[in-house]
Amino acid sequence: MELTQEHASRIEELKAGLECPKEFLCCKSGFTCLGKVRRAGASGFLECLEPDSRNCQFSLPYGNLPACLCPIRSYIAAEFGK
Repeated sequence: MELTQEHASRIEELKAGLECPKEFLCCKSGFTCLGKVRRAGASGFLECLEPDSRNCQFSLPYGNLPACLCPIRSYIAAEFGK
């Protein structure tokens, strides 16, 4: 995955307003260590597939599915399909 300057700037903007319990491992790893998600529906809803999703501050129960609300993870999924 290759980031443009625009992508890098947007990710830095997103990071600036966040406290990440995983210390931005996704960013530090060059986005090779991403939380597992699956796109559900046309709206771009991300279902969190991580086994510890109940302990994540960015996970929200949505019916029977845990929704991923991490802004960085959502951005990567939307921009890169990952």
